[in-house]
Amino acid sequence: MSVKLVRDLMHIGVTTCQADTSLVEGVRRLMRDELEACIVLDAHGHAAGVFSRREAVAAYGRAGVDVADLKQLTVADVMRPDQDVREIFLMHHGGGISWPAAALRYQDVLRHIAADSEADLADLGARAARKSPIEVFKERYSKDS
Repeated sequence: MSVKLVRDLMHIGVTTCQADTSLVEGVRRLMRDELEACIVLDAHGHAAGVFSRREAVAAYGRAGVDVADLKQLTVADVMRPDQDVREIFLMHHGGGISWPAAALRYQDVLRHIAADSEADLADLGARAARKSPIEVFKERYSKDS
């Protein structure tokens, strides 16, 4: 296999949540999608911070035995502005707006190390064949019906 660049390994599409998403819902999303972290968007759709498993566990630790307090928190209450997690979020900047475009995860690099052939990596990177956004939307919301 040839040398890989970030664009060859990155995961296109980043899970986001609104700043007012409850901590509980944020944790559910991380667990459901098996994510280390997600980008928190402010009311204008700008990237405002990172909410990760680490912040959720720290909030739990601060709450002690009174877990009911956690239900009052939002992801914005516990997020942090930096990316000191096992994911690197690649941000796109344009027109005064910053939004998440892709992520490079430990899992992406580990898959490259473990791959037997280029075919094992066909769904990674900027050149990967993908469904259109409308196809993804239809699939996601047809499951809810």
